[in-house]
Amino acid sequence: MRDDSSDKLPEETSADVSDRPDPEPETRADDPDEPDWRTGIRGSRFGQVAVMIVAAFAIAIAAWWAVGPDDVGPAQAETAVVTEVDVAGADSAPVVGQRAPAFTATDLDSQEVVLDPDAMEGRPVWLMFVATWCTGCRTEMPDVQAAAADYGDDVEVIAVYVGEDAAAVSAYSERVGNDFTQVPDRSQAISAAYGIMGVPSHFFIGADGVVEQVQVGLLTPEQMDESLRALTGA
Repeated sequence: MRDDSSDKLPEETSADVSDRPDPEPETRADDPDEPDWRTGIRGSRFGQVAVMIVAAFAIAIAAWWAVGPDDVGPAQAETAVVTEVDVAGADSAPVVGQRAPAFTATDLDSQEVVLDPDAMEGRPVWLMFVATWCTGCRTEMPDVQAAAADYGDDVEVIAVYVGEDAAAVSAYSERVGNDFTQVPDRSQAISAAYGIMGVPSHFFIGADGVVEQVQVGLLTPEQMDESLRALTGA
């Protein structure tokens, strides 16, 4: 019989294992064309952190595109632009069904402007509160001008400029070409009476002096037309 004992491999002891040198860590072969600065960053902790941040940012952007713009309701998207204003002594804003607060003011032509719910003379009013520096107000102003021209004498359009004087409003009006009634409200008295907290703000007041609609924020041409048709019965 053949003796296989001579073919057996010698058994390793724990001492043999402990004496074995640690394997060299596997390294990525350097690209001979890679700049030294890029090689240094890639091998540093800063470079690894930077890669993680960029990857997380890319994932966040992808998620925003997946669920962001298309999931915002039309009304919210269209009226989202509004700028907060600080009006001292502001009252509670009139709501739909309440009589509009009366006021007397002076427009850019030094003419008296009166809004009296007891003497509307059968003409509804589109009363808006704006500011020359307000982004949303500037954005919608050409559409306001177009709507005012379309409805002509069927509705009176009054723009009240919150906290601004005649000089600032006049310069702005000449620049943009507004030709409807514009009232500087330097003292903020009218703004306070209407409880203004943000611009633009729109009050659609019926011929009976009752507030029919209140909208805060930038309006699209379609929203303006819809509100004015309801206000005038067109």
